[in-house]
Amino acid sequence: MLVRSETHFVASALSDAASDARASARRTMGLLAASLFPTDRAHPALTFVAELDEVAINRVRREALALRLRHQSPVTVELRYVADPSAHALVGTLADLAAHEIHVAPAPIGGVSPAPSFETLMEPLRHLAATLAPDPVAVPVAPMPEAPVLAQVVAPATATAAPAAEDLGPDPFGLDYGVRALSIPIFRFMFEHYWRIEVSGLEHVPATGPALIVANHSGAVPADAFMLAAALELRHPEHRCLRVLFDKFVDALPFIGDLYRRLGGVTASLPNAERLLRRGELVGLFPEGIAGVEKRCTERYRLRPFKTGTARLSVRTGSPIVPVAIVGAEEAYPVVARLYRAGRLVGLPWIPVTPLFPVCGLAGAIPLPSKWAMDFGEPIHPPPADGRSEDVRVAELTARIREAIDTSLQHLLAKRSGIFL
Repeated sequence: MLVRSETHFVASALSDAASDARASARRTMGLLAASLFPTDRAHPALTFVAELDEVAINRVRREALALRLRHQSPVTVELRYVADPSAHALVGTLADLAAHEIHVAPAPIGGVSPAPSFETLMEPLRHLAATLAPDPVAVPVAPMPEAPVLAQVVAPATATAAPAAEDLGPDPFGLDYGVRALSIPIFRFMFEHYWRIEVSGLEHVPATGPALIVANHSGAVPADAFMLAAALELRHPEHRCLRVLFDKFVDALPFIGDLYRRLGGVTASLPNAERLLRRGELVGLFPEGIAGVEKRCTERYRLRPFKTGTARLSVRTGSPIVPVAIVGAEEAYPVVARLYRAGRLVGLPWIPVTPLFPVCGLAGAIPLPSKWAMDFGEPIHPPPADGRSEDVRVAELTARIREAIDTSLQHLLAKRSGIFL
């Protein structure tokens, strides 16, 4: 309930107006986009853009209180602005509105956002890893490849524009072998005991040199990417390190983007992938992109259209493609709906709704212990330079990749006896 009467509210508004004049000369910190709406309504009752300063913050306060009084229901205030310590502090002065059932939802864009250090946030991970693997010596960690050996994997005639080999040095993308080793006990537990993943076809993954590891994508959260990397780290004879490409929006997420990079992930782009291949590394891709994890549970194992970047990389570098079919991730986190606006508030494309989340709170976000299977298919080599345009060869190769993964998916689905068995 409001703690002020309507009379007091009007008096407060007049006082705020006086303070506006005094604050007008103070510095601004970029633009502020504010949207105010009763929480039970889908569309804002008021939206405005202004310079971010005390005048704008006072206006937000007045408008939010007036909207709360007018509708007699809780109010949500969405604020978008360029992240800056001073901006955060100014927006933070609205925290007292919570006492009036007004929820302020800041959505800073870029900039520097105050956050705990990475090492502090890693402490729970360190404790969990120590619990699951008290003997760190027993954890296999893939060594950095000794040399880029692109020429050993593909015949020169196949590679139409193979990039020159790059001298290996410190990883240019932020891979931290210490953090990666710390994660292995956790991934091993999920791989062997929680999802009990059966793996076949690992003999098709080269022991050395570059290759593109390409799989279907599903399950709302990228658990399939982590488990694909775990399969190569734990089960491949050479304990190979998979460098998974992730979408650019992850870079803007506090802690998550840094963690992905330290674990070996790399922001998705053709130049980044080509550089990894020049270093003789395995590159993990999901040609369905975000559309793959966006599928509802009623659409599970129906492949979305494949993007052409994977095939284009193969055609340009001559790197082989190892198609991978993954069954089980769809049921681990079954999506029944998607919240797009809520996702944008926290910097995500959308937030998934499952049978348990958000109904059961954070506990509902725990994935289900479905039984997984993973099959690595025979390598697919890019078509040779035979006079056809690159686009034609890319389209042909994309279709071959999709067909190989779809065929393997149907085979795995026909073999399994149940979702959790």
